[in-house]
Amino acid sequence: MDADREKLQAELRQIEERAGKIREELSALAIEAKSNDGLIELTVVGQGRLHALTLDPRVKRLDVEELAERIVGMTNDALDLLHHETAAKMREAFPEFTADLPFGGEESPWQV
Repeated sequence: MDADREKLQAELRQIEERAGKIREELSALAIEAKSNDGLIELTVVGQGRLHALTLDPRVKRLDVEELAERIVGMTNDALDLLHHETAAKMREAFPEFTADLPFGGEESPWQV
């Protein structure tokens, strides 16, 4: 019985170590997206948050609705890629992890 308990504790320690490593890797993830015309650049980070948004002054030529639509689309595409990479890293660290997070299906018009 003690041998089983020791084996289980060793397995748990290994899982904890892998979880710590993957936590560090995921928190360091950053996905950058840039519009094809270079007017909009943004970065989403491992916590699933928009970290940076840069607008070229030429963006003033876009109407407000188009600008908003492009920012939302780019952010969602970047977040989809972030989720995809997160799931891939989780499967790599934990082969028994089978969940697949959503990933956009359509070709993105942005450079992600």
